[in-house]
Amino acid sequence: MKLKVLYALLLVSVCAVFLIPLAQYKWSPRTELADAIHSTAERMTRLEESERQVGARLASMSGRERKILDIRGSSISVALDRHDEGPMGPVSAARIGAHEFLIANYLDIFLFDQDRRTAVPVQIDVELPVWNPTAVFYSAFYDRVFIANYSGKDVVVAQLVRDAAGPKLHLTERIVNESAIHGAEGIAVSKGGRFMAIADYEGNALSLFERIDDQWTFRWKQEVIGSHGVAIIGDYVFGSGQATIVKFAVESGQEIARTSKLGSDPILFATCLNVDESTGQLVGSDAVSGIVFTMTKALKVIGKFGANGPSYTNFSSPFCAYRDRQGMYVLSTYQDRFVSIGRDSTTSYEFGAAQWGYIDFPLGLRNASNMLHGAAQFDRPSYRMFDKNVRAGYGALYTDDGKLLLMPQRQELFDGDSPFYVTSIASNSTWLVIVANSSPRALLYNRKTGELGAVTIGEWDCWAIAAEVLCPSRRYSIDELSAEANLLEPEQQATAPGRLTEPAVPILKYWAAWKLTQAPRDLASGN
Repeated sequence: MKLKVLYALLLVSVCAVFLIPLAQYKWSPRTELADAIHSTAERMTRLEESERQVGARLASMSGRERKILDIRGSSISVALDRHDEGPMGPVSAARIGAHEFLIANYLDIFLFDQDRRTAVPVQIDVELPVWNPTAVFYSAFYDRVFIANYSGKDVVVAQLVRDAAGPKLHLTERIVNESAIHGAEGIAVSKGGRFMAIADYEGNALSLFERIDDQWTFRWKQEVIGSHGVAIIGDYVFGSGQATIVKFAVESGQEIARTSKLGSDPILFATCLNVDESTGQLVGSDAVSGIVFTMTKALKVIGKFGANGPSYTNFSSPFCAYRDRQGMYVLSTYQDRFVSIGRDSTTSYEFGAAQWGYIDFPLGLRNASNMLHGAAQFDRPSYRMFDKNVRAGYGALYTDDGKLLLMPQRQELFDGDSPFYVTSIASNSTWLVIVANSSPRALLYNRKTGELGAVTIGEWDCWAIAAEVLCPSRRYSIDELSAEANLLEPEQQATAPGRLTEPAVPILKYWAAWKLTQAPRDLASGN
């Protein structure tokens, strides 16, 4: 009923806008025509405001009154040409044609064709000192692809060339600036080609360059902690990173506005920010919370959806989101999928094998967007570990006395090269199993003996639910995983334990120091 009333009011407004001025045009003398046009413009402004109000009311309606956005969609398998192991892990995309995108994943750049359902690596035609593409941006003005080459500490500019051997990138320019480019994660070029903005993660800054006499000249930089996303709209440049989105004047670099909120939710890590081509506003994503959002140029949230979690009814670290006149596109990184959300349907382009088919009721696993309070998972149980209560979070376990037990990072656990990001815990009477969506390994903690171990599951995008671990191909029981666990020796992990009194401590070091203090008590009790 509310929908019918709202649309009826909107229809009346439309009639008032168009029919009354037309009558005036027919009988008004020439001297009154300008007044009629002015009156029409005022009514159009009021109509636009009415449309915005209707949209806001629709957005605020309950789930029964408005359609829940489908982020699962129908699945389409993409033929992927690659040779390395693990997920493809798409983190950035740039539309270069009606149905073609370039996609970066920190290792390579792929040409993704929606119609052909293929993704092929695109090689660059020169040997660079380091090739670590983290973001791609296509400028139609220059007909060039701008690539943030993260560890290379530069920006690579290339032309996409197609010949009988296949597509390749022809290097046309390499931008190096020791003051402004330390580790670029995001890049944007203004529509008219005058400005280029770089989100420099390692430098914790947003930097702006201006094109002068066929050279990119450094203009200014401003601090943005964890700088990762960037967009240029008219006179303004927008940057995003850890806990913040900021608006600057493009000419001067003066800060205009800043926010740390997505509506009522805190920004955790806004890894991506783009121009919403359908509205001229902003669209982006928070990879830590799994939220995709749209936002005005005044940094007010228009809408948001999604969360990290198991199955395709959730995302898994969506590093980037885009919207143009054809729809919205989300890169759900650890699910290995490119989600195309149109007006009437959703399509999930999957760069790996079709997954999560064994879940009978996936909607039951849909997570709320406010699952995290800060980086800790608010609506998840606590467990006893190392004589403390702990709760899973992002990259760490959070203790009841305020410590962060940092999860294993690169090369820290059995020569693993995959850090733990979104962390979750499963339990039975003997074991705790700690998994993360970004690692094929799990930590295991024996609740009776205090021993710590690890096991290789072999799948990414795994989530702990109650007494099970749900992975894309199947469920794993705790007994199954614990039977394969390799237990760690505390003496090895306790070498130079370092700052165990600090608020944030590596979990392996903390466990080793704690375990060694328990040894005499264990021996005395006969355990």
